[in-house]
Amino acid sequence: MVRLIIADDEVIVREGLRDTIDWKELGVEVVACVSDGLALYQEAVQLRAEIILSDIRMPKMDGLQAIEKIRRELPGCVFILFTAYEEFQLAKKAIDLGVMAYLTKPVSRREVREKVRQAVESLSGSGTRGSYVERMEQYVRDHLSEGVTLQTMAEDMQMHPAYLSRYFKEKTGMNFHLFHRRVRMERAKELLRDTQLKVYEIAERVGYQNPQHFAVAFREETGMSPGEYRMGKDRDSEEAEGHGRA
Repeated sequence: MVRLIIADDEVIVREGLRDTIDWKELGVEVVACVSDGLALYQEAVQLRAEIILSDIRMPKMDGLQAIEKIRRELPGCVFILFTAYEEFQLAKKAIDLGVMAYLTKPVSRREVREKVRQAVESLSGSGTRGSYVERMEQYVRDHLSEGVTLQTMAEDMQMHPAYLSRYFKEKTGMNFHLFHRRVRMERAKELLRDTQLKVYEIAERVGYQNPQHFAVAFREETGMSPGEYRMGKDRDSEEAEGHGRA
């Protein structure tokens, strides 16, 4: 069972979450409920918490300070923050602390369950490519012509873009931007090789509205322009046919 701590200075929130969600179904055990940031830090380290649900505004030590200290002791811990609407800009400062997601108060049980489920998946994916990576790769391929960004993908997956970017790099060893461009270029090469589409049409098919930007990216990836690539492939085909007739 994955060890989870709930931290909120409102008793109705922390006990409500503890008592109204079927944690066992999620593969989770709530090992502590605390009302301040100092207790959160102490309990998290002592109990080796793996997931933490925490408010930002708490007495003794706020949620961000607690997370910063916990991160040093438990680098693999996953954090989900509760924020009031007006605190959202403050919450964004937690990007470097590895916060997986933010939930705006009042939080719903459905939202909490979904984020915790994703956190459990993230933890169970350690040492493997993980389900998030597969979802991200498939998302890019399914939306290739739409000019996907990490931000739009994260919004659709209801995750924080900084968390997804860091997660992808950790699991694959590759920057997400580099992966995204590589997928686009591989598809562009297929279209140059197998169709008579014009270069600007191919650019649009792989998410570039500006053909010049596409040409620059293609050259950086392959060392040649789209036209040179197509001509080279045409010559290769003709030579192969000639050898076959000989």
